[in-house]
Amino acid sequence: MNATAWVVRYVRTAAPAPEALDTAAGQLARFHRARSAGRAPAALTALAAGSTDPLWTASESGAAAAVAGDPELTWTAVCAAAVALADGVRATTAVAVGHEVADRVAAALGPTHSAAGWDVRATAGQLGACAAAGRLCDLDEDTLRHAVGLCATQAAGLTAAAGTDAEALALGKAAANAVEAVLLAQCGFTSSAEPLEGRRGLFAVMSSGTGWR
Repeated sequence: MNATAWVVRYVRTAAPAPEALDTAAGQLARFHRARSAGRAPAALTALAAGSTDPLWTASESGAAAAVAGDPELTWTAVCAAAVALADGVRATTAVAVGHEVADRVAAALGPTHSAAGWDVRATAGQLGACAAAGRLCDLDEDTLRHAVGLCATQAAGLTAAAGTDAEALALGKAAANAVEAVLLAQCGFTSSAEPLEGRRGLFAVMSSGTGWR
């Protein structure tokens, strides 16, 4: 099964094991603490203030958690930011699903991806966030595949930005892009059939590693 098909199937059907759900619940708690303790760039916080728009919420939440710098969150902060307006079991399940997808995508991108200067939290993390948001919204197969493609074509983020407002922006944008991709796909936006594993897909363009396994 190719990568895109696996992501679609996993997001729609996965029943995370109890230990994965426990881990996700703990990571969600860490995310909310980091979000509260962190300080997103002032301009972004001002733009998001008082908004119930899920894109602004995801962007500000991801940025704030990034600034807090909890190393154990890795890309979980991006997945959690994508579902920041949800809570309870559905949010926990979505984060568990998103984290597994991000893990698999990061493994496929391989160490050369980071060595080339890409921030894997913002690239693989964005695909994980898409999976989390897609699970939360219960997307059908075609809509979810298009959402994955819309995320894959926007995947970005440079390790050169570490320690600057741009780092926070990249992680916040990754979460917001995931939410936007889900909303656009629901409205009929389309993407390529093989956005991850295709000849000009994410893995071919952003990695010289072994690809999907």
